[in-house]
Amino acid sequence: MTENHKPVDWGDDHYRHMLTAMRKYLWRDDTLKMIAAWLNLKPGMTAVDVGCGLGHLGYSFWPFFGKGGTYIGVDISPRLLDDAQKAAREWVKDGTAYFLNGNATNLPVADNSADMAMGQTLLMHLADPVKGLSEMVRVTKPGGLILSIETDLLSSALNKPCSSLPPLSIEERLLTFNIHLHCHKGRIELGRGDSNTGVMVPHLMYEQGLTDIDARLAENTFVLHPPYDSEIMQHRLNSIRNQHLDPDQTSFLDDKLREEFLAGGGNPSDFDRYMQIHDRARKLTAEQIDKGEFYMVGSSDVYIVKARKPM
Repeated sequence: MTENHKPVDWGDDHYRHMLTAMRKYLWRDDTLKMIAAWLNLKPGMTAVDVGCGLGHLGYSFWPFFGKGGTYIGVDISPRLLDDAQKAAREWVKDGTAYFLNGNATNLPVADNSADMAMGQTLLMHLADPVKGLSEMVRVTKPGGLILSIETDLLSSALNKPCSSLPPLSIEERLLTFNIHLHCHKGRIELGRGDSNTGVMVPHLMYEQGLTDIDARLAENTFVLHPPYDSEIMQHRLNSIRNQHLDPDQTSFLDDKLREEFLAGGGNPSDFDRYMQIHDRARKLTAEQIDKGEFYMVGSSDVYIVKARKPM
Protein backbone atom coordinates (compact mmCIF):
# COMPACT_ATOMS: atom_id res chain seq x y z
CA MET A 1 0.00 0.00 0.00
CA THR A 2 1.47 3.33 -1.07
CA GLU A 3 1.49 6.52 0.99
CA ASN A 4 -1.54 7.80 -0.91
CA HIS A 5 -3.39 4.53 -0.39
CA LYS A 6 -3.41 4.60 3.39
CA PRO A 7 -6.88 3.64 4.69
CA VAL A 8 -9.10 6.31 6.21
CA ASP A 9 -8.82 6.48 9.99
CA TRP A 10 -12.46 6.72 11.04
CA GLY A 11 -11.37 7.16 14.63
CA ASP A 12 -9.84 10.52 13.73
CA ASP A 13 -11.70 13.37 15.48
CA HIS A 14 -12.72 14.94 12.16
CA TYR A 15 -14.53 11.76 11.10
CA ARG A 16 -15.87 10.85 14.55
CA HIS A 17 -17.65 14.20 14.81
CA MET A 18 -19.05 13.75 11.31
CA LEU A 19 -20.35 10.27 12.13
CA THR A 20 -22.19 11.62 15.15
CA ALA A 21 -23.65 14.65 13.38
CA MET A 22 -24.71 12.82 10.22
CA ARG A 23 -26.53 9.99 11.97
CA LYS A 24 -28.50 11.94 14.52
CA TYR A 25 -32.01 12.42 13.14
CA LEU A 26 -31.15 10.22 10.18
CA TRP A 27 -34.15 8.05 11.08
CA ARG A 28 -37.55 9.24 12.29
CA ASP A 29 -39.36 6.96 14.73
CA ASP A 30 -42.28 6.26 12.39
CA THR A 31 -39.89 5.51 9.53
CA LEU A 32 -37.93 3.07 11.70
CA LYS A 33 -41.12 1.21 12.57
CA MET A 34 -42.04 0.86 8.90
CA ILE A 35 -38.56 -0.35 7.97
CA ALA A 36 -38.49 -2.85 10.85
CA ALA A 37 -41.84 -4.25 9.72
CA TRP A 38 -40.59 -4.42 6.11
CA LEU A 39 -37.50 -6.31 7.33
CA ASN A 40 -39.63 -8.56 9.54
CA LEU A 41 -37.38 -7.97 12.55
CA LYS A 42 -38.31 -9.99 15.61
CA PRO A 43 -37.12 -10.17 19.24
CA GLY A 44 -34.33 -12.62 19.94
CA MET A 45 -32.44 -12.24 16.67
CA THR A 46 -28.65 -12.24 16.44
CA ALA A 47 -27.42 -9.33 14.32
CA VAL A 48 -23.91 -8.59 13.07
CA ASP A 49 -23.31 -4.91 12.34
CA VAL A 50 -20.36 -4.67 9.94
CA GLY A 51 -18.44 -1.41 10.13
CA CYS A 52 -20.53 -0.54 13.17
CA GLY A 53 -18.69 2.70 13.97
CA LEU A 54 -20.36 4.16 17.04
CA GLY A 55 -23.13 1.53 16.95
CA HIS A 56 -25.83 3.79 15.48
CA LEU A 57 -27.46 1.07 13.38
CA GLY A 58 -27.67 -1.27 16.37
CA TYR A 59 -29.11 1.50 18.53
CA SER A 60 -31.71 2.32 15.86
CA PHE A 61 -33.00 -1.23 15.39
CA TRP A 62 -32.47 -2.62 18.90
CA PRO A 63 -36.09 -2.00 19.98
CA PHE A 64 -37.26 -4.37 17.22
CA PHE A 65 -34.87 -7.32 17.63
CA GLY A 66 -32.94 -6.77 20.86
CA LYS A 67 -35.18 -8.29 23.53
CA GLY A 68 -33.50 -11.63 24.19
CA GLY A 69 -31.28 -10.95 21.20
CA THR A 70 -27.60 -10.39 20.47
CA TYR A 71 -25.84 -7.52 18.75
CA ILE A 72 -22.29 -7.98 17.43
CA GLY A 73 -20.63 -4.79 16.28
CA VAL A 74 -17.49 -5.15 14.17
CA ASP A 75 -15.23 -2.24 13.23
CA ILE A 76 -11.63 -1.67 12.23
CA SER A 77 -11.20 1.34 14.55
CA PRO A 78 -10.45 0.48 18.21
CA ARG A 79 -11.29 4.06 19.23
CA LEU A 80 -14.75 3.91 17.68
CA LEU A 81 -15.35 0.49 19.23
CA ASP A 82 -14.42 1.81 22.67
CA ASP A 83 -16.89 4.69 22.33
CA ALA A 84 -19.56 2.40 20.93
CA GLN A 85 -19.20 -0.07 23.79
CA LYS A 86 -19.56 2.72 26.35
CA ALA A 87 -22.63 4.11 24.59
CA ALA A 88 -24.21 0.64 24.36
CA ARG A 89 -24.58 0.52 28.13
CA GLU A 90 -27.40 3.01 27.70
CA TRP A 91 -29.36 1.29 24.92
CA VAL A 92 -28.65 -2.45 25.21
CA LYS A 93 -31.50 -3.68 27.40
CA ASP A 94 -32.78 -7.24 27.86
CA GLY A 95 -30.17 -8.61 25.49
CA THR A 96 -26.44 -8.83 24.84
CA ALA A 97 -23.98 -6.74 22.85
CA TYR A 98 -20.42 -7.59 21.79
CA PHE A 99 -17.91 -5.40 19.98
CA LEU A 100 -15.11 -6.93 17.95
CA ASN A 101 -12.13 -5.40 16.20
CA GLY A 102 -11.98 -6.68 12.64
CA ASN A 103 -11.92 -5.98 8.94
CA ALA A 104 -15.14 -5.97 6.91
CA THR A 105 -13.53 -8.23 4.32
CA ASN A 106 -12.40 -10.79 6.92
CA LEU A 107 -14.96 -10.78 9.71
CA PRO A 108 -14.06 -12.42 13.06
CA VAL A 109 -17.48 -14.12 13.08
CA ALA A 110 -18.34 -17.78 12.50
CA ASP A 111 -20.07 -19.06 9.37
CA ASN A 112 -23.88 -19.25 9.43
CA SER A 113 -24.12 -17.76 12.93
CA ALA A 114 -26.30 -14.64 12.54
CA ASP A 115 -29.96 -14.13 11.76
CA MET A 116 -29.05 -10.82 10.16
CA ALA A 117 -25.92 -9.10 8.85
CA MET A 118 -26.21 -5.39 8.29
CA GLY A 119 -24.07 -2.46 7.28
CA GLN A 120 -24.66 1.28 6.91
CA THR A 121 -22.50 3.31 4.51
CA LEU A 122 -20.05 0.41 4.63
CA LEU A 123 -19.68 -0.97 1.10
CA MET A 124 -19.17 2.50 -0.37
CA HIS A 125 -15.92 2.84 1.59
CA LEU A 126 -14.45 -0.55 0.67
CA ALA A 127 -11.91 -1.04 -2.10
CA ASP A 128 -13.60 -4.43 -2.66
CA PRO A 129 -17.33 -4.12 -1.84
CA VAL A 130 -18.05 -7.55 -3.31
CA LYS A 131 -15.74 -9.15 -0.74
CA GLY A 132 -17.42 -7.15 2.02
CA LEU A 133 -20.87 -8.29 0.92
CA SER A 134 -19.74 -11.90 0.58
CA GLU A 135 -18.50 -11.79 4.18
CA MET A 136 -21.91 -10.57 5.31
CA VAL A 137 -23.46 -13.49 3.45
CA ARG A 138 -20.98 -15.97 4.94
CA VAL A 139 -21.81 -15.14 8.57
CA THR A 140 -25.58 -15.19 7.98
CA LYS A 141 -27.62 -18.33 8.53
CA PRO A 142 -29.39 -19.89 5.53
CA GLY A 143 -32.66 -18.01 5.17
CA GLY A 144 -31.24 -15.09 7.12
CA LEU A 145 -31.42 -11.40 6.30
CA ILE A 146 -28.75 -9.21 4.70
CA LEU A 147 -29.36 -5.47 5.05
CA SER A 148 -27.28 -2.84 3.28
CA ILE A 149 -27.89 0.90 3.63
CA GLU A 150 -25.81 2.87 1.15
CA THR A 151 -25.80 6.33 -0.39
CA ASP A 152 -25.55 7.36 -4.02
CA LEU A 153 -23.56 10.55 -3.56
CA LEU A 154 -22.70 10.91 -7.23
CA SER A 155 -26.34 11.19 -8.26
CA SER A 156 -27.08 13.40 -5.26
CA ALA A 157 -24.45 15.84 -6.51
CA LEU A 158 -26.82 16.70 -9.37
CA ASN A 159 -29.62 17.64 -6.99
CA LYS A 160 -30.35 21.33 -6.77
CA PRO A 161 -31.57 22.34 -3.30
CA CYS A 162 -33.80 25.29 -2.65
CA SER A 163 -31.62 27.77 -0.78
CA SER A 164 -31.22 31.37 0.27
CA LEU A 165 -27.86 31.40 -1.51
CA PRO A 166 -27.69 32.91 -5.02
CA PRO A 167 -28.15 30.22 -7.70
CA LEU A 168 -25.09 29.00 -9.54
CA SER A 169 -24.77 29.65 -13.25
CA ILE A 170 -24.95 26.72 -15.66
CA GLU A 171 -21.18 26.92 -16.08
CA GLU A 172 -20.64 26.84 -12.30
CA ARG A 173 -22.95 23.86 -11.90
CA LEU A 174 -21.14 22.01 -14.69
CA LEU A 175 -17.84 22.77 -13.02
CA THR A 176 -19.19 21.44 -9.70
CA PHE A 177 -20.30 18.20 -11.31
CA ASN A 178 -16.93 17.95 -13.05
CA ILE A 179 -15.32 18.09 -9.60
CA HIS A 180 -17.60 15.35 -8.27
CA LEU A 181 -16.93 13.08 -11.26
CA HIS A 182 -13.16 13.35 -10.89
CA CYS A 183 -13.34 12.92 -7.10
CA HIS A 184 -15.49 9.83 -7.62
CA LYS A 185 -12.85 8.36 -9.91
CA GLY A 186 -10.08 9.43 -7.54
CA ARG A 187 -11.71 7.75 -4.53
CA ILE A 188 -11.69 4.48 -6.45
CA GLU A 189 -8.08 4.98 -7.57
CA LEU A 190 -7.02 5.61 -3.96
CA GLY A 191 -8.83 2.51 -2.71
CA ARG A 192 -11.35 4.54 -0.69
CA GLY A 193 -14.45 3.03 -2.24
CA ASP A 194 -17.19 4.05 -4.66
CA SER A 195 -19.58 6.87 -3.75
CA ASN A 196 -22.09 5.52 -6.29
CA THR A 197 -22.49 2.21 -4.43
CA GLY A 198 -26.08 2.67 -3.24
CA VAL A 199 -27.64 2.14 -6.62
CA MET A 200 -25.37 -0.86 -7.29
CA VAL A 201 -26.22 -2.93 -4.20
CA PRO A 202 -29.29 -4.81 -5.51
CA HIS A 203 -27.29 -6.15 -8.47
CA LEU A 204 -24.33 -7.02 -6.23
CA MET A 205 -26.75 -9.03 -4.09
CA TYR A 206 -28.13 -10.74 -7.19
CA GLU A 207 -24.60 -11.73 -8.21
CA GLN A 208 -24.10 -13.22 -4.73
CA GLY A 209 -27.06 -15.52 -5.39
CA LEU A 210 -29.27 -13.88 -2.76
CA THR A 211 -33.06 -14.04 -3.00
CA ASP A 212 -36.02 -11.81 -2.15
CA ILE A 213 -34.05 -8.71 -3.10
CA ASP A 214 -35.93 -5.47 -2.51
CA ALA A 215 -35.02 -1.83 -2.01
CA ARG A 216 -36.43 1.43 -0.74
CA LEU A 217 -35.20 4.98 -0.56
CA ALA A 218 -34.72 6.32 2.96
CA GLU A 219 -36.52 9.39 4.18
CA ASN A 220 -33.60 11.78 4.02
CA THR A 221 -34.92 15.29 3.54
CA PHE A 222 -33.09 18.34 4.84
CA VAL A 223 -35.31 21.24 5.90
CA LEU A 224 -33.82 24.31 7.58
CA HIS A 225 -35.41 27.73 7.82
CA PRO A 226 -35.60 30.65 10.27
CA PRO A 227 -36.18 31.01 13.16
CA TYR A 228 -34.57 27.54 13.63
CA ASP A 229 -36.82 26.96 16.64
CA SER A 230 -36.92 23.15 16.75
CA GLU A 231 -34.35 20.73 18.17
CA ILE A 232 -33.72 19.13 14.78
CA MET A 233 -33.18 22.50 13.10
CA GLN A 234 -30.76 23.55 15.81
CA HIS A 235 -28.87 20.30 15.22
CA ARG A 236 -28.73 20.94 11.48
CA LEU A 237 -27.61 24.50 12.00
CA ASN A 238 -24.82 23.35 14.33
CA SER A 239 -23.83 20.68 11.82
CA ILE A 240 -23.41 23.31 9.11
CA ARG A 241 -21.32 25.45 11.43
CA ASN A 242 -19.15 22.53 12.57
CA GLN A 243 -18.79 20.60 9.32
CA HIS A 244 -18.93 23.28 6.63
CA LEU A 245 -17.86 26.54 8.25
CA ASP A 246 -15.28 25.58 10.90
CA PRO A 247 -11.84 26.40 9.40
CA ASP A 248 -10.11 23.34 10.86
CA GLN A 249 -12.74 20.93 9.60
CA THR A 250 -13.11 22.54 6.17
CA SER A 251 -9.33 22.59 5.67
CA PHE A 252 -9.18 18.87 6.51
CA LEU A 253 -12.03 18.00 4.12
CA ASP A 254 -10.81 20.29 1.34
CA ASP A 255 -7.39 18.62 1.41
CA LYS A 256 -9.02 15.19 1.08
CA LEU A 257 -11.22 16.44 -1.75
CA ARG A 258 -8.26 17.90 -3.65
CA GLU A 259 -6.31 14.67 -3.19
CA GLU A 260 -9.17 12.62 -4.64
CA PHE A 261 -9.78 15.11 -7.46
CA LEU A 262 -6.16 15.01 -8.59
CA ALA A 263 -6.03 11.21 -8.25
CA GLY A 264 -9.03 11.14 -10.60
CA GLY A 265 -7.16 13.09 -13.24
CA GLY A 266 -8.69 16.49 -12.60
CA ASN A 267 -7.16 19.78 -13.71
CA PRO A 268 -5.79 21.73 -10.70
CA SER A 269 -7.03 25.04 -12.14
CA ASP A 270 -10.58 23.65 -12.24
CA PHE A 271 -10.32 22.75 -8.57
CA ASP A 272 -9.05 26.24 -7.71
CA ARG A 273 -12.03 27.80 -9.52
CA TYR A 274 -14.38 25.44 -7.69
CA MET A 275 -12.89 26.37 -4.32
CA GLN A 276 -13.41 30.07 -5.09
CA ILE A 277 -17.11 29.36 -5.65
CA HIS A 278 -17.24 27.16 -2.57
CA ASP A 279 -15.48 29.68 -0.32
CA ARG A 280 -17.81 32.42 -1.52
CA ALA A 281 -20.82 30.26 -0.64
CA ARG A 282 -19.38 29.47 2.81
CA LYS A 283 -18.84 33.15 3.57
CA LEU A 284 -22.37 34.05 2.49
CA THR A 285 -23.83 31.12 4.44
CA ALA A 286 -22.13 32.30 7.64
CA GLU A 287 -23.37 35.86 7.10
CA GLN A 288 -26.96 34.72 6.46
CA ILE A 289 -26.95 32.43 9.52
CA ASP A 290 -25.75 35.31 11.70
CA LYS A 291 -28.62 37.45 10.37
CA GLY A 292 -31.17 34.63 10.71
CA GLU A 293 -31.78 34.62 6.95
CA PHE A 294 -30.32 31.30 5.81
CA TYR A 295 -32.63 28.53 4.59
CA MET A 296 -32.17 25.29 2.66
CA VAL A 297 -34.39 22.40 1.56
CA GLY A 298 -33.01 19.36 -0.21
CA SER A 299 -32.44 15.62 -0.13
CA SER A 300 -29.95 12.90 -1.01
CA ASP A 301 -30.37 9.33 -2.19
CA VAL A 302 -29.96 6.66 0.51
CA TYR A 303 -30.84 3.12 -0.55
CA ILE A 304 -32.12 0.56 1.96
CA VAL A 305 -31.60 -2.84 0.35
CA LYS A 306 -32.57 -6.20 1.80
CA ALA A 307 -32.13 -9.79 0.64
CA ARG A 308 -32.20 -13.35 1.97
CA LYS A 309 -29.48 -16.00 1.98
CA PRO A 310 -30.83 -19.10 0.20
CA MET A 311 -31.80 -22.05 2.37
